[in-house]
Amino acid sequence: MAAFFTFVGRLHPVLVHLPIGIILLALLLEWLGGRPKYAGMKPAADLALGLGVLCAIASCCTGLLLSHNGDYDQGLVNIHMWLAIGLTVVTAVLYGKLNGRPATRDTKLLSTASLVLIFLTGHFGGSLTHGPGYLTTDLTPKPPVPALHPVADIQHAVVYTEMVQPVLHDNCYGCHRAGHVKGGLRLDDQTNILKGGKDGAILTPGSPNASLLMKRILLPLDDDHHMAPKDKQQLTAAEIKLLKWWITTGAAFDKEAAQLPQDNEIHAVLAAFHEGTAGPVGASATPANIADSDMPAAPVKPAPAEALKRLAAAGALVLPIATGSNYLTVSFANDTIGRDALAALPLIREQIVELKCSDLPVGDGIIDIAATSPHLVRLWLDHTKITGRTLGRLDTLPELKYLNLTGTSVDEAAVRTLSKAKKLKEIFLYQTNVPKSSWPALQAAFPHTILDSGGYQLPKLTTDTSIVRQPAAQKK
Repeated sequence: MAAFFTFVGRLHPVLVHLPIGIILLALLLEWLGGRPKYAGMKPAADLALGLGVLCAIASCCTGLLLSHNGDYDQGLVNIHMWLAIGLTVVTAVLYGKLNGRPATRDTKLLSTASLVLIFLTGHFGGSLTHGPGYLTTDLTPKPPVPALHPVADIQHAVVYTEMVQPVLHDNCYGCHRAGHVKGGLRLDDQTNILKGGKDGAILTPGSPNASLLMKRILLPLDDDHHMAPKDKQQLTAAEIKLLKWWITTGAAFDKEAAQLPQDNEIHAVLAAFHEGTAGPVGASATPANIADSDMPAAPVKPAPAEALKRLAAAGALVLPIATGSNYLTVSFANDTIGRDALAALPLIREQIVELKCSDLPVGDGIIDIAATSPHLVRLWLDHTKITGRTLGRLDTLPELKYLNLTGTSVDEAAVRTLSKAKKLKEIFLYQTNVPKSSWPALQAAFPHTILDSGGYQLPKLTTDTSIVRQPAAQKK
């Protein structure tokens, strides 16, 4: 029987539009029927108004059944419900006074009240399904929502704030936010995440396999409980691995990535968030791999096998940028690099297109090595020991488009030495010695380059605020 009532309740979105359209038509016909030219419309107007009342009653009944499933904000549900009941009562009274009778001052007031109630009921109904303030959202001033960016300082990023929350925002807020609480679950703030939904807690810190959040994400796509629903955007492999790692390490809301244990798989996941490639294709400003337009056109001979062997022994990950290509991307999964690896890098300078030296204890010598790689497109020097004194040598690289200097001691003068690098599109300068006062002049010196200052934050919404009240049993 419960399943039957649930089914009937879900007919509400189908029925809810009928009384709106029919009552509006009935009011128009009643207005026209009061004029001699259209007096013949009076019976049709009365019939339409009666049908509108019946449809309003059916809509109220299905709405009451639907309101018990816990998928919506109860406060908005109550407002919408009482406005709908009020609309039904007012139109029923109006029908009783107008059926076969001419309009009076009272019926005109009731008609006006019906129009106002239709507007308010529809407004709060839209707020239930589309979020608070749906009708006026584009009319009210609000701070701009920044586009998602790569996480520049990945190891010092708060995992929840800078990675987990954006993943939930993009994939889960559609059904689990203030104003649309499907399954009694909100995921738009820490308090509600820990509270869980009508099925209980969704997190078991330290155990992703026991956490309902992960169980629902990993269900088959066709399962009714799979998150996100199969007709919605799905989480990527990197996003799922991030959530699993976050829960495994205790689901902390205040810890930085560097404070949590990491294996090679997590290094790769963090690298994806660092590069802005963890989300769906096209969702990031930074492509997942070297774009076709960045692929060197000239053929190149294979890299020396001995050099590749020495780099692999040093913990470097060396991969071709595409199937069958001799051009390479080189990254270091650990935080150390030996002299042998540094000596091997120049041996493959013709083949290097990407070089990732993040968090390595290397100085300006790495710049000298990079500067001899004519096909280098993307270079990560973040959190290294470079001073920037020789940074200008990179402006001779004809294909360099991306340079990450986050967490280094480079200053404005060092950055200015790159002004001749005509293809340079992005320079990451978060937590460097470039003062805020220099940004306008520096941006003017690089009119075609994005100078990224980092430190992104999701805007804090008024709905993020939780009000804590003392339980009634404890009040004195």
